[in-house]
Amino acid sequence: MKKFFYLMAMAIVATAFTVSCGSDDDDDNNTVPQNAEIKGLVGCYIISVTQQMAQLCDYTMTYYDINGKLTTEQATWTTSNGIATWTKDVSSTVIPATFGIKVNVKVKDNAQLDDIHIDNIQPVTKVLYLQGVTTDGKKAWDTEVALGAEAVTTTDTSGKKLPEYIARWEQRGGIINKTYTFDKDGNQISSGKIE
Repeated sequence: MKKFFYLMAMAIVATAFTVSCGSDDDDDNNTVPQNAEIKGLVGCYIISVTQQMAQLCDYTMTYYDINGKLTTEQATWTTSNGIATWTKDVSSTVIPATFGIKVNVKVKDNAQLDDIHIDNIQPVTKVLYLQGVTTDGKKAWDTEVALGAEAVTTTDTSGKKLPEYIARWEQRGGIINKTYTFDKDGNQISSGKIE
């Protein structure tokens, strides 16, 4: 039975990957009849920072993965046009389902902070794309949730101040720390933080 649910979760992730992390296109063949049975929720976390911040800092991502399993990993970035992006596909066949992420930042030991100007210390993108998937693998609904971060007021954006700004974020529980629980219809029923 466990194997069945695991295989179903993997099938849901595979079915929804192009919709959740890739395309925003709606497909006419993806029409869902009313009262369709939802068998799972699939999502994609997308966090991006400037390439400069990705080079100066290590980012640790703690997030709800498949069926609510809390997972931690070091961010690996895909870089394009000066922006470094980390993405992670997630899913749950357990509904209601909780999704969320906590992002911790640490200045790299070998970071050269003297005589540099920090362009933007805030995350550029912090979002969760989420959708409900029917028993036959069709998208029933989708939503986008901003994984808000509290702003850290900066008066001096010299590299020497970067550890101080990061320390303020860490005192607040991480640069990003948000969780959301959704029901089968895509209604948010609670929110919180990862402790």
